[in-house]
Amino acid sequence: MVSKGISPQLEDKIKQYQSLQQRISMLQQQLQQLKMDKNELERSIKELENLAEDEVCYRSIGSIMIKSTVKETRQKLHDKSELTETRIELTEKNRRKLTKQFEDLEKQIRAGLEGQGASPAN
Repeated sequence: MVSKGISPQLEDKIKQYQSLQQRISMLQQQLQQLKMDKNELERSIKELENLAEDEVCYRSIGSIMIKSTVKETRQKLHDKSELTETRIELTEKNRRKLTKQFEDLEKQIRAGLEGQGASPAN
């Protein structure tokens, strides 16, 4: 979808732009999934709040259920929730970084197109 009148350097920038766009979209999907996972963990922790620590419960590990105590399960859920929160923060940071690169590249492409006498598509 690149015109023959565009310089090779500008073509490269457009390809980078499209690649960044895909990566940002992928990160956004990962963020949505991580946030859903975090919400599910928080709901599970809340369900265990009013139970005695030594009470027996079952938790899923892969495709099997194992017997555990509420205390142990609660701790595992808290640990997993903290890890998920860290992953959310790192993914958001990466998304912001890529978005900045994306915006900078967009400005460069627009300037390049204007310099060649072409009008950028909106």
